[in-house]
Amino acid sequence: MLVCSDACNEVEKCLLAAGCWVVKVNDGRGAVFQAEREIFDAAVLVSTGKEMDLAETVLNLRDISRSMQIIIVADRSDLDQSAIAREIIAQATPKTQVLSIGELENYLGLADCEERLGVKKRR
Repeated sequence: MLVCSDACNEVEKCLLAAGCWVVKVNDGRGAVFQAEREIFDAAVLVSTGKEMDLAETVLNLRDISRSMQIIIVADRSDLDQSAIAREIIAQATPKTQVLSIGELENYLGLADCEERLGVKKRR
């Protein structure tokens, strides 16, 4: 499941290129709704909207399914500036990873998603 309230075509293209089946929802509330009705191996959170913030979305998804892997995709500069926040999230919510788009590409085993798909990485 891909959770994205903003444009996230780059992440969706990377997931599709890696052979993932993608169900896209627009916000955290939609993610919780979908997770209550379907079983997902993973949820990739890019942005969760205004009604439910990232932490609330992660905790709700974790309550629904302890086995669901949760990946938070964040801007590289945000990750560099908040290494402590990254560690806190990882400790507070097991099976939750915080990755940049480049790290997501590596995780999915894509050599270079931007070149293959003609997309430009956010920097």
